[in-house]
Amino acid sequence: MSISVSELTNRIKKHLEPSFKGITVEGEISNFKAQSSGHYYFTLKDESSQISVSLFNAARYKLPRVPKDGDKVILLGDISVYSPRGNYQLVAQGLKYLGVGDLLLKLHQLKLEIQELGWFNKDLKKPLPAYPKRIGVVTSPTGAVIQDIIHVLTRRSNNFHLILYPVKVQGEGAKEEIAQAILEMNRYNVCDVMIVGRGGGSIEDLWAFNEKIVAEAIFLSKIPIISAVGHETDFTIADFVADIRAPTPSSAAELVSMKTSDILERFSHFQKRLDQLLNGKIAQTRLSLEQVLKHPFVRGIGFLYPFLQRMDHMIDSLDLKIRSSLVESKNRLEILAVNIRGFEPRKILKEQKNGLLQIENRLKTLLLQNLNDQKKDLQILEFRLKAYDPTKNLNELKNRFDRLVEHLKALNPKQVLKRGFCIPQNKKGEILKGVDQVEEGEIIDLLFYNGTIGAHVDGIRSSLQTT
Repeated sequence: MSISVSELTNRIKKHLEPSFKGITVEGEISNFKAQSSGHYYFTLKDESSQISVSLFNAARYKLPRVPKDGDKVILLGDISVYSPRGNYQLVAQGLKYLGVGDLLLKLHQLKLEIQELGWFNKDLKKPLPAYPKRIGVVTSPTGAVIQDIIHVLTRRSNNFHLILYPVKVQGEGAKEEIAQAILEMNRYNVCDVMIVGRGGGSIEDLWAFNEKIVAEAIFLSKIPIISAVGHETDFTIADFVADIRAPTPSSAAELVSMKTSDILERFSHFQKRLDQLLNGKIAQTRLSLEQVLKHPFVRGIGFLYPFLQRMDHMIDSLDLKIRSSLVESKNRLEILAVNIRGFEPRKILKEQKNGLLQIENRLKTLLLQNLNDQKKDLQILEFRLKAYDPTKNLNELKNRFDRLVEHLKALNPKQVLKRGFCIPQNKKGEILKGVDQVEEGEIIDLLFYNGTIGAHVDGIRSSLQTT
């Protein structure tokens, strides 16, 4: 005759609990958690076994201090069967501390050894690149860490190339895989900065990042490394050896990315600064010219007045055209800034800066030549003024700017699509970046430069290689 699960659990509870009252158990604390209610929950383990322990609020006040992972203790308590989950646990009535756990002692000894090697030296830490384009990540391909990093990077910027080196992050073989991944990333120089990490866990779960082989690989890395292991309160040997320690993987992603809005704001600041410098140079040159015109020699020669006046008109016209050209260029740049979010703004900024510097140098040279010509005879002054054609220079500036616009148009994603590429999207309009985002039988859209094709996924073949 069969019985219910509840009846079976109650029978076990009835026979088990009376047999294990007031027992003492020796072991090491792991996975310690303190609830807001005041209750403590942790695991008591030895070399081959473990048992769940609950220490409730009433027994907590008898403790000399709060327990922590790695503490070796002797517990006094009763075995209790927790019916809702069908498992048994030890309800502790008190505990006695025996000393530091084996893992914590081993960690302390390893930390002293590596510190003597100089691997913690802050003077040897490498700075992070300001604008990394290639971001390497050494972590598990199936955990939440890689998804958190991708989410943060995508939210902050779309100008990055992420390279994942999948590894085991705990268990047998994990330390070798992590060290090998760091060495391979350096050997082929596949990234500008590297994030090495995993999610939270117990000291046993994080132990691969406390191994000397991993610490050595991080220390020898020529690529700057950010350690992002566990939660904010977790610390490993990898954190101390790495160039920078991030409290979480999401924080590591923020460290290597700059918001597109921040880049555009800096671009706008540089543009305004260049405008101020150019306007100041024009004002300074105009002041120098006015001082020359006030010289008695120039004022005393009446027949020069028509030519001087003509020169003033030309300078005013040149000034007006330059300002108009700058305003027009600024408006175009503001429009183009919306379309260049997916590209490298530093290159465009450098080209614009060089163009404005060339304009400034030309303007300075021309104005100085005109001032020198006034000190000579009227014939040389007239010849110089006729030889100077501001329209030609403005046309050259316009042609250069038009070429820049054509270059940006060539970088338009639609131009790339015309070369035979397409962009896959799901029915929500989200771009599919890998086969893990598609399910067999799903209907997807293929976006070409001149339209969209609906497609049915009959099969999925992954090319992802794991080590």
